[in-house]
Amino acid sequence: MRRWLLAWLLVGPSLCLAGGAEYWLSPAGDDAGPGTKTRPFATLERARDALRQARPAGPALVHLLPGVYPRTRAFDLSAQDGGTSAAPVTYRAEGDVILRAGAVVPTNAFRLVADPRVLARLDVAARGKVYELDLAALGVTHRQRFPDHFVGAGGLCEIYWDGHRLPLSRWPNGADATMGQVLDRGDGKSKTGHGGVFVAREERVARWNVAEGVWVEGYWRVPWSPSALRVASIDPQTRQVTLAVPIGGGIGSKYAKRPALGDGKEPWWAVNLLEEIDLPGEWAVDFKTGKLYLWPPSDPQKAVCALADMESPMARLRDASSVVLEGLTFEQGLGNGLEIQGGEGNLVAGCVFRSLGGNGVVIRGGLRHGVRSSDFHDLGEGGILLSGGDRAKLTPCGHFAENNHLHHLGIRKKTYAAGIQVGAYGTGPAVGCRVTHNYIHDLPHAGILYGGNDNVFELNEICRVVLTSADMGAFYTSNDWTSFGNVLRHNFVHSSPRANAFYMDDGDSGDLIEGNVCHGFSYGPFIGGGHDNVVRYNLVIACERGLHLDARGLARGYDKDHGLLGGLAAVPYQQKPWSERYPTLSGLLDRHPEKPYGNKVTGNAVVACPQPFHFAKPKDLAGSDLGGNVAFGLDEAGLKDPAQADFSLRPGAAVFAKIPGFPPIPFAEIGLRRDAYRTSLPRRVFGPVAVPAEGVFDSDVDIRRTDSGR
Repeated sequence: MRRWLLAWLLVGPSLCLAGGAEYWLSPAGDDAGPGTKTRPFATLERARDALRQARPAGPALVHLLPGVYPRTRAFDLSAQDGGTSAAPVTYRAEGDVILRAGAVVPTNAFRLVADPRVLARLDVAARGKVYELDLAALGVTHRQRFPDHFVGAGGLCEIYWDGHRLPLSRWPNGADATMGQVLDRGDGKSKTGHGGVFVAREERVARWNVAEGVWVEGYWRVPWSPSALRVASIDPQTRQVTLAVPIGGGIGSKYAKRPALGDGKEPWWAVNLLEEIDLPGEWAVDFKTGKLYLWPPSDPQKAVCALADMESPMARLRDASSVVLEGLTFEQGLGNGLEIQGGEGNLVAGCVFRSLGGNGVVIRGGLRHGVRSSDFHDLGEGGILLSGGDRAKLTPCGHFAENNHLHHLGIRKKTYAAGIQVGAYGTGPAVGCRVTHNYIHDLPHAGILYGGNDNVFELNEICRVVLTSADMGAFYTSNDWTSFGNVLRHNFVHSSPRANAFYMDDGDSGDLIEGNVCHGFSYGPFIGGGHDNVVRYNLVIACERGLHLDARGLARGYDKDHGLLGGLAAVPYQQKPWSERYPTLSGLLDRHPEKPYGNKVTGNAVVACPQPFHFAKPKDLAGSDLGGNVAFGLDEAGLKDPAQADFSLRPGAAVFAKIPGFPPIPFAEIGLRRDAYRTSLPRRVFGPVAVPAEGVFDSDVDIRRTDSGR
């Protein structure tokens, strides 16, 4: 009793009699106070430290009163800061609570450009309207010169104007330029050889000052790998642009017919040029002087300008367990919003991740962490990244992403920055994750990237993806014979004519694609030479090609020195539990792995597709079952109301009659749902969207809440 009384005297009356603890925070609070509702703390760190001191045996609750909480470093929670499943530690927003990392720029820091040398470089329309900021004087660290070759943002800070991200200067505005001709691919096999040479179509390039630094970005060789390269020289008479460094494979589309060096359609653009500040809101950094030049979209004396320069995550949980973050908004950090590593049972619920330079939430390792009913938009990279579990033992991690709205991502990193990423492309292995009821749309690249084993993706809606890249999917996985057990069921994917709906690329194997609805894609389900994929009972509507299975492994030598063999050797596929769970995998090398054995593409309804079936030669597909698929016209299939995007099947529809055993698809249950954290639903979109201007996404599009439901 005396020990409890001493703790009460030290931390104040917020300690609950039930053995828990309760504290209050306010931006106007005082860390020297007791942390009560009437005398709240000011910072998250003070509340965390109070909990460490109190060591409550019961649940702990930290209330955050409305307002903006400035962040200059990560909010760190470790193992000692967590709770238990019966006594969690909750940080709860009591209203509109914003954790903001952007540093506000004083209005007196703006100087109208007067230097004649700078004015001469500016576009005529911008002269007299551009201001300068001294980044060094403002303490901004992310102002250094771009690398000669980089992917993403090149390490540069970001600028926000009244809460909206401003775009780095770009030429051309809107649509990309294309190369008139490739004269030299460059040394595509060396990192130190000479760069490529191409002819620009426009005379505009002649006015760029290469001595001050010019960088051009583009999809130089393939439509899924953009990168930026420094320019070594520009010939103003011939418009020949010589790049300072090479890229792998050289420039010029690899799909161009030889002996051509390109097809003249390779997209490219210039970034961070003073000469190309020609619209309000655009800005650029002069790396030699360390000054940022901006054409402000409104009066700098009346607006709030903030610079994002904090690269660490805004919050970080390391080996903490049973921590709940409720209703918080994370914004204006240059890195990730939240990182969770290790621990067990942490939950992110009803939060908002916006205006960040990195990803929203990154979960690595641990058990049963989840992200529920949260919003992600205007992010430099992806939304939610999940990894965990033990692949060797096929032990699941139990992570989940449920009922989240993710859109307008990939602003700084244009590819491999998906809405949700599970066990693929650097996230780490993933076993036993669950991704359900999410709504993902308006992305430059993939909707969901996945790999690993026994992950379930169901009742998600994905649309308007692969807007600025190509050869990608709403769901995409690639290059792994061992990624067995993944289930993609009852998803609605639509309105993405540049994409494939369910894309198992380059030998990927062992997936179940069942009961999905896809509309308006280049291809529906697409198997790229893999094994033991099951594609059944899907509705494939108005896609250029319906079902696809090829035998690319014959030409690409899947049975020889190939990366797929290395991936197979990296897991104990001939030992338990692998040999019991995936018995066909254990004999893969005995059955000509270059051929696509064991696939079952059966019982699918292909509706209004110009080319319903797109299969390799029958002799190469002898080990796969392609029976029972039926092509329908739009009017005969029995869709309830396709004009209003209702693709549920009417009772007695022809699909049920002509495909025995075709099960009903729970179309009305797909997508977001109302719950305690998501009390209203966003406006849905249907139909393709025009390609957005580079770096300019309207954060207000499609996030206005309504109560109309669906």
